[in-house]
Amino acid sequence: MGHKAQQFCDSISQIQFRNKELTMQNGSLFGKLFDFSFKEFITLQIVKYLYILGMVFAAITAQVPLGAGFASMQYSFWSGLGGVLMAPIVFFLLVLLTRLLLEALVATFRIAENTSILVERNEKL
Repeated sequence: MGHKAQQFCDSISQIQFRNKELTMQNGSLFGKLFDFSFKEFITLQIVKYLYILGMVFAAITAQVPLGAGFASMQYSFWSGLGGVLMAPIVFFLLVLLTRLLLEALVATFRIAENTSILVERNEKL
């Protein structure tokens, strides 16, 4: 039992090294895109671009209350000011939501990668 526990701890400590080995062996993003066996994940490589797209979407969306605030200022200053002040709040909340969703996605994929590495190592024992 002690020997198995030590092997398990050793396999956990080498997961990061193994991930780097896998990344170096797999090739480019374009090669992984046409991997029809779906053994490799591309999500971890494109997540930063998805975050940038989410921030651009949040910036465009935050312009709606900003424009509505300026447009309504001619009728009521306070409601217009409320719309203008709402724009950064909308931007912040959308960026926060995007970040939380992408972090959950990355955590899920890292769990899947690390689990497959542990299974491979356990099968070798």
